[in-house]
Amino acid sequence: MNYLHRLVTLLLFIIIAGHSHAQSLLNKQVNIDIKGKKVTEALKIISRQGNFYFSYNSNIIRRDTAVNLSIRNKTVRQVLDMLFDGMYDYSESGNHIIIESTANQYWYATGYVADATTGEKLPYASVYERRQFVSTMTNEQGYFKLKLKDRQAAANLYISKSWYHDTMIICKANYNTELSVVLASQAFELDSFVVTQHTGVERNWFGRLFLSSRQRMQSINLSKYFVNKPYQGSVLPGLSTQGKLSTQVVNKFSFNLLGGYTAGVNGFELGGLFNIVKKDVRYAQVAGLFNLAGGALDGFQIAGLHNNILDTATGVQVAGISNYAKGKVIGSQVSGIYNHSSGNVRGVQVGGVASFAKDGVDGGQIAGVFNYTNKKTDGVQVAGVANSVIGELDGVQVSGVANHVNKDADGVQVAGVANSTFGVMTGVQVSGVFNFAKDVRGMQIGLINIADTSSGMSIGFINFIWKGYHKLTISTNEAMNVNAAIKLGNKKLYNILFAGLNAGSFQQVFGLGYGLGYERKISKRFSISPEISMQYLHLGDWEASNWLYKGQVNLNYKLHKFIAITGGPSYNFYNTNQTSFQQAFRKDLRTSGIAPTQHDRNWYSWIGWNVGLTFF
Repeated sequence: MNYLHRLVTLLLFIIIAGHSHAQSLLNKQVNIDIKGKKVTEALKIISRQGNFYFSYNSNIIRRDTAVNLSIRNKTVRQVLDMLFDGMYDYSESGNHIIIESTANQYWYATGYVADATTGEKLPYASVYERRQFVSTMTNEQGYFKLKLKDRQAAANLYISKSWYHDTMIICKANYNTELSVVLASQAFELDSFVVTQHTGVERNWFGRLFLSSRQRMQSINLSKYFVNKPYQGSVLPGLSTQGKLSTQVVNKFSFNLLGGYTAGVNGFELGGLFNIVKKDVRYAQVAGLFNLAGGALDGFQIAGLHNNILDTATGVQVAGISNYAKGKVIGSQVSGIYNHSSGNVRGVQVGGVASFAKDGVDGGQIAGVFNYTNKKTDGVQVAGVANSVIGELDGVQVSGVANHVNKDADGVQVAGVANSTFGVMTGVQVSGVFNFAKDVRGMQIGLINIADTSSGMSIGFINFIWKGYHKLTISTNEAMNVNAAIKLGNKKLYNILFAGLNAGSFQQVFGLGYGLGYERKISKRFSISPEISMQYLHLGDWEASNWLYKGQVNLNYKLHKFIAITGGPSYNFYNTNQTSFQQAFRKDLRTSGIAPTQHDRNWYSWIGWNVGLTFF
């Protein structure tokens, strides 16, 4: 594919370079002062001064005709027009100027275009005849020569150049003459301009690469002149059945062997390598490498590498590498690597690597690596690595690693590692490791859940609510006389991380545990807290397995804003396989509390109690 790209660039360079070289030969200035000499002698003098050769059919030129010419600082083209009275056409091949007869076929309008105020000659002004559909441009010296086909009708010549007023001149039929045209500069009020980063396909990277400077200037000069035609064919931009005015034609059918440059498509366009369209594309555009349109798409684009729309895309874009729409997308973008919309996407983006929608998505984004929207997303994002919404989410995010919403989220976030919502979360966050939301009004499920405020529920190993439930409880119970528990979360559901020990020279017990609980307010000072927990107990043998499972109901009485008395009954299940005990450790834990019961060899139960103080 890279080889094809280089080949096409090389072909364009050769054609443009050859074209520029031909212009340089015909635009060389010469001085001629001959009297009564033959035409062939005059041609020799001109060729010696210009350092080139003439090629022509000796049967079409009267070689013995005597001519008188006294000319200073005129171009070769001007001298030949004076010498042959405009009855011949000229082309270039290598270091030769080829003279060809156009007798009884064409006639010419020639002349100069200048600035009306300064008199300075204007290069790259467009000169065209609408009815005959022919055009040319002035050269660097402001000179033009327009070949006209109809010898029976007068020609209406239009002269256009950016920043100047258009002018129209009527030329008599079959009458070769040199015109002098002046253009008045056009004044603009400063507040009438809206400066934008892109102004069309001529400023696009692909346009600059594949279009010559003359083609881009012609397009700018004739920005208000467009016609409709049934079809066109081209080899490359500028080599078209519609000639130099192909850039001003909207075609129903367009076929480009390598590439083409037209005004628009209102049917179907096929390009072997690329298609460049100044305005809108309707219905279908297919290219081997890329499609570029300066207007809107209404239909579908298919390209081997890239599709580029500089306005709204309504329909489908399919590309091997990437799709781009400067406006919104109403439909679908499907690419092997990347999709981009500078507006809103109301449909689906499917990218092998990434998809981007600046103004949000109302539909879906699917990417192998990353999805991103800059505003509200109402739909689904699915990515292999990450999803990001800078606005609001009203839908679903699913990723292998992380999901992010910069504002409110009303929906579901599912991630292998982490979810984050910097606004209100009224849906569900599910992650393998970490969830964060500024305000949880729904649910968080993960190993670690963090929020600023929460009226919902967080389920995980650690739940931390900055403006939520933070309490420290110091208590004693029938198994261990000193216990410390940290409770984090909110009143609907909080985590308990605790450690305990039984102090005594022959009754030692050490314990670590984890639990869940919630607090329900009964009155201004009273509340009730059901809790469940599990803890590992060490009784002197690290190889032994001692697990205590507890369910308890605490009654809390608030003494002060930051201090409460807590206590209540518990029911305990104890599983142990330890059979030998060291002297300093407690041995009768299996018979603790009230109504101790042995259920089998390793399982025991009893009714217990706890009492303590809760701070904060």
